[in-house]
Amino acid sequence: MILRKTLLTAALSGVLIASALTAQAAPVWTETPTKSKPSTLDDIDAKGSETWAVGTDLLASFDDTRPLAFRWNGTRWIETPQPMRTNSTLNSVAVAGPKEVWAVGEDRAVPEKTKPLAMRWNGTAWKVVPGPSVPTGSFSAVTIAPDGTPWISGWADIGGSEHAVVYRYAKGAWQPLTAGLEDSVNGNTLTVLSATNAWLGLNGGMAHFDGKTWTLDADVPTDGSQIPTGLVASGPKDIWASGVAHTSKGERPLILHYDGTAWKQIPTPELSSQLYDITVFNNQPIAVGEKFTTADHIITAHPFVLALQDGQFVETTGPNVKDGTLTGAEAAGSRLWTVGFRGGPTVDPTALAARSGR
Repeated sequence: MILRKTLLTAALSGVLIASALTAQAAPVWTETPTKSKPSTLDDIDAKGSETWAVGTDLLASFDDTRPLAFRWNGTRWIETPQPMRTNSTLNSVAVAGPKEVWAVGEDRAVPEKTKPLAMRWNGTAWKVVPGPSVPTGSFSAVTIAPDGTPWISGWADIGGSEHAVVYRYAKGAWQPLTAGLEDSVNGNTLTVLSATNAWLGLNGGMAHFDGKTWTLDADVPTDGSQIPTGLVASGPKDIWASGVAHTSKGERPLILHYDGTAWKQIPTPELSSQLYDITVFNNQPIAVGEKFTTADHIITAHPFVLALQDGQFVETTGPNVKDGTLTGAEAAGSRLWTVGFRGGPTVDPTALAARSGR
């Protein structure tokens, strides 16, 4: 599985037009505070006026955690009470509307046997949605399909075998969509264009769903050398994926594009780094992640932002944070948000946020 560290939120401000993404039009970041206690934010999603960010409260470092969810009220972040009382975390959030928000992660009450965790915001409070009946598992990503139903990916023990899973929650029941995933490791990221057209980024490769079965795409290696961790679709012939490529020179940022016919790898900087998410803002794909420096045998991560320019992705200005990682990005009207964490590996991260636009 991909283990995401959890994170700081920030947002890109200023007008970013695709043709104007140059060194002379560097983005500007403005923070908006969330919480000063040790905590993290791992994902952000928006629809209309609704913007939500989720992550984890760190009660005793990473050994005891609770879910954390913030709603943007147009002026500031509002923390919402959580129903979970056991060791647990949230990895992903998806907004369907003001009274329909989903967040998923894992219940770590028994650390060696994690259980998938799903929660739903009904406009007033978060409620736990009893998960699928599996002995162990975890949810990594949730997205809202065009018909309004949530689709959720991750991994679970199915019949004694742990592998990637996808579930659709409809009419109060979990509908497993796992055919073809029996030999896959984990469903990291998911985008759904229709009930018969969806893509799933795996620890090894990319799979397509035709309404009945998931099929691994031959364009993306299945040996773990390319791991997609973020997906965004502007349409069936314009889909972007971000992640990490494991090469002989180490970890490198991975970006793939699907034009309706094939997945193609897009050039990225040859830096020790990896990407976690990608979004489209003003018709411009923006990817976020972390880049690494090494000093005295200590590896430190720094926020990393890439933008498409002249057919390749180039590094652009990130949040004014010395050490940290960005793991999520979301375009929300005139605003572009990204989530991540501030602080090095030996420092408790603190949840932060920023916004752009009006």
